[in-house]
Amino acid sequence: MAVLHAKADAIENNRSSQRSTFKGGNARKSLVHWQGREEEITQIKQWFNDQNVAMIGIKGVGGIGKSTLASKIFEEKITLDPSLGDDEDLFPKRFWWEAGNLGGFSGLARQILTDFGYPVPEKEIDLQEALIRQLQRHRHLIIIDNLESLLGEDGSWNNEFYQQFFTAWIEKGDTSKIIVTTREKPKTRGFNRWIELKGLKPPEGAQLLAESQITGDLENFSRRVDGHPLLLRLVADLILAEFPQNPSLERLADLGLGNLSQLLSDPQVVGSHRQETVGIALVLDASFQRLSQRQQELFTKTSIYRREFDSLAAKAVMDNYPEIALSEITADLRELQRRSLLEEKEENRQRIFSFQPLVWEYAQYKAGDQRELHQKAIAYYLSTIKTKPWQTLKDVTEYLEIFYHWSQLKVYDSAFDILRAIYDFLTLGGYYQTLADYYLELVTVYQQQEEQTNWNYAASLTSLGNAYYRSLA
Repeated sequence: MAVLHAKADAIENNRSSQRSTFKGGNARKSLVHWQGREEEITQIKQWFNDQNVAMIGIKGVGGIGKSTLASKIFEEKITLDPSLGDDEDLFPKRFWWEAGNLGGFSGLARQILTDFGYPVPEKEIDLQEALIRQLQRHRHLIIIDNLESLLGEDGSWNNEFYQQFFTAWIEKGDTSKIIVTTREKPKTRGFNRWIELKGLKPPEGAQLLAESQITGDLENFSRRVDGHPLLLRLVADLILAEFPQNPSLERLADLGLGNLSQLLSDPQVVGSHRQETVGIALVLDASFQRLSQRQQELFTKTSIYRREFDSLAAKAVMDNYPEIALSEITADLRELQRRSLLEEKEENRQRIFSFQPLVWEYAQYKAGDQRELHQKAIAYYLSTIKTKPWQTLKDVTEYLEIFYHWSQLKVYDSAFDILRAIYDFLTLGGYYQTLADYYLELVTVYQQQEEQTNWNYAASLTSLGNAYYRSLA
């Protein structure tokens, strides 16, 4: 029996030695078409070895590859000095978080502590301290994607709980590192390590096109579009979809994009956001026009969802096609993904889709008036609501999504009612910061509408005060 135990221990020890990292959360970006960024990666790794650097920012315009670079770092094994035979992973514990995720900072803290087996304090006010303590004790790499969703236009914070955490971490952090990706820099003192991400170098952009079998003057084209990765990817996938037998850059003329590279070099168009405002829109227009009517509707209507969605959610907003099979919906979604109009991942043997932020903005623009779609989204989430007992915040996701859609419709009393339905659960579960975020939104709009006599305004104000008090108690 002792021998058997010894063998079991040896097997387990061997397994442990083979595990390079323990990861929580999933990086969204595929690295199939990865190119370049050696200088940026080298700089980030140098900062990893600097004990005075607690946070690193990756800033750039939409579609420039911030999340992809972060994904590359997240997936790579990082060692101190392989030349000296030191093969130990610098960050054995890694965690990926979307800044707009439900639960805000509390959700982030709870998830990290839970995923890595650390004690989770009962009081929400203790979450920040508990998280920082574990980040100081153990080597973690935390990546927070799309930080701009927490910021105002001037870089001010919309979420004081995140602001408090980042401020504290910059002062106290040492062992672990946090990377954020964002379009805008936050107003936080001491946060001064930034990668200002630009496009790919011409040879790298040319290689990206070449790996998709695109032919032509690739390096010159990449140079003219400033190596913008999303633009290059959209162009490549559009040409491949339309001209699979002859995927040449010369075919852009047949797509109405013959002067694309020249246009982006025009002095009247040149500027830090010209790819966003001109190039991306032109290529997306060309791609959109070549979709079937059903695919066009699917593309615009699914933009009503602010987060990931599956085929069932997509079918729920496709009322013009009541008889369509779910498999056909999935096939159309995968075609949109093939054209880089959607992103796709597999989760629990299920295909999950989402929009790249810049493409999402375009799809919403094409959708126009979305009031009817918000109603359909509400109906869908009502049909998928989980019954009690609820265990985690994820169990009431549908309620919080319904709150969002009622808010977008400016039907705030209905948003108030759906939040009240889960008030006791959120209170008993200690999700005070989540309650504060949602009730602050209600209080703000009621005040703007001068509805202070509305009973729901008074109740929201009271609930907001209670949430703040309990989060500090």
